Amino acid sequence: MKKLLLFFLFTLLLHAIDWSDRSTQELIAALGYEKSENIPVILHELKKREMTMTPEEKKAYREKLEQLKKK
Repeated sequence: MKKLLLFFLFTLLLHAIDWSDRSTQELIAALGYEKSENIPVILHELKKREMTMTPEEKKAYREKLEQLKKK
């Protein structure tokens, strides 16, 4: 049982990605190719940065959101 729990925790740690150190452009691009379980984390990070985005970044962000809604 302990081995199973340790394996689970180790696997969880490997999948934990710190998205805050990525650039806004990288996060927007990641919306197109990341696994679905990472999308809410990326969207949360982008939402925090929305006020500081350039007009070009905002446009790209909105376009990616529209693409996600269509999926």
